[in-house]
This record gives sequence, C-alpha cells and structure tokens, in this order.
Amino acid sequence: MPSKALFIPNRFDKQVVIVTGAESGIGKATATRFAQEGAIVYGLGLRAEIGESWVKEMAGSGLKVNFKVCDLRKSAAIADVVNGIGEANNGIDVVVNNAGTFLFRSVDETTEDEWDNVLDTNLKGVFLVSKYSIPFLRKRGGGSIINIASVHAYATMEKVAAYAASKGAVVALSRQMAIDYTKDKIRVNSVVVGGVDTDMSTAHALAIGKPLDDLGFNSDVTKLGRAAQPYEIAAGITFVASSDASFVIGAPFIIDGGLLTDL
Repeated sequence: MPSKALFIPNRFDKQVVIVTGAESGIGKATATRFAQEGAIVYGLGLRAEIGESWVKEMAGSGLKVNFKVCDLRKSAAIADVVNGIGEANNGIDVVVNNAGTFLFRSVDETTEDEWDNVLDTNLKGVFLVSKYSIPFLRKRGGGSIINIASVHAYATMEKVAAYAASKGAVVALSRQMAIDYTKDKIRVNSVVVGGVDTDMSTAHALAIGKPLDDLGFNSDVTKLGRAAQPYEIAAGITFVASSDASFVIGAPFIIDGGLLTDL
C-alpha cells in the first residue's frame, strides 16, 4: 500500500468548492483534501449526523468546513443550497459531483422506482447541481466541474444495469458540457474510477460474493490487483480541479489501477 499522498498547502486558497456525497468515501476524502489545500469547502449530502461529525473532525484538525443537508434528487432543494452558497461567497470555483448510489440488479429484476432512484442520484443530481452552479462559476470568471463516473461506463459486468447506464451517461454529459462551457472558462471533466475501498464498494463485493479487489473484472499482471483508497482518488480529483490541469477539458480522467488497460 502506498504512503498517503501529501496535500499542497494553499493550492485552492479561498476558492469556494462544493463536493456532493461528502459524508464518506471518495466525497469525504476529496472535501477534506480541498480544505487542507486552503479551499472554502461545502460538503452536500443527506446524512446530517455523519456530515456534522466530519465538520467536528475537521475542526479538531484546525480546519473549518461546512456541511449542508441536501437531497440531490430534488431540484428545489439543490437550488436553495447552491444559490445560498453562491450568494454568500459571491461565486463558486469548483464543483465535484460525487454523490452516487449502487444497485445490483439486471434490467428485468429492476423496478421502475429502483431505476429512477439510481438515475436521479447518479445522473440527474449531476445535471441539477451543475445547472445551479454554472451562473456562480461564470461570476468567478470560470472554474471547474468534475463529475465522478466509473469503469462500468466502459467495461461493465453482470447485474449492474442502472448503475452502468448512469455512469456511462455521466461521461457523455461531461463531454457535452465541456463543449458548451469552455467558452466561459469552465472546464468540465469526468473522473472514471475503478474499485475503491468504500462502504458502497464493499456492499457491491458482498452482493456478488467476490473480494473487493476483484469486483467482477478479469485480473492479470497488467492490473494493480487491489482496490484504491479514497485519498488516492481525491488526489486525482484535486489535480483535475487545479490550474495544473488547465489543458484538461472534456476528458474521462481514468483512475482505475489498470482495470481498463486491455480494452
């Protein structure tokens, strides 16, 4: 296991950053790293108790972060929270659309309500948070939107119909948004992740009866052979958000330990 990546102090000094699904996993690691690098961070999610615990944890480290309860499937809720953040800070600089949910079902096993929940969370949430954030990114003179996708957009497995569909759509939507908003100096990219050691991935592994490091994909020597830690994904996300990635636009930025190398 590699040593934990070092953050870069003040790389996002006073930049206003929204991270959805910030209570745990990739979202928590990403929101934490932005705060460590000087950003004014707003984590969004449904689980108030867990979010407030993170706020206290960060305060214990000398860092102030904010957590807003928000149902990322509901337009009115998102508009209220995002508008409040944008107006309070005279703009927004970075948006990370990370919130997601997983469902282990084939098409004929999936109910309409289950399908709608996955697509609303994983895709509609990206659309709505971006929709309400873009005017505030424009107000700043540009910025970055990063939408978290998955290797399932490219090489999927059995019984992940709704999830694979949603993540494939996130990649396509990100590319299309890049075309529309590069003129506003808003860089839009997707980050495509492989297996990550999170609660959602653990549930996935249990559902298929396989180890976390082998979530249904073939293993060979060209692949790293382990799940990522959330901080490794956070390091990639903050790179794509930073000025170091100023020429990265409309890209599916892949962080997967080599899972897709043989496509």
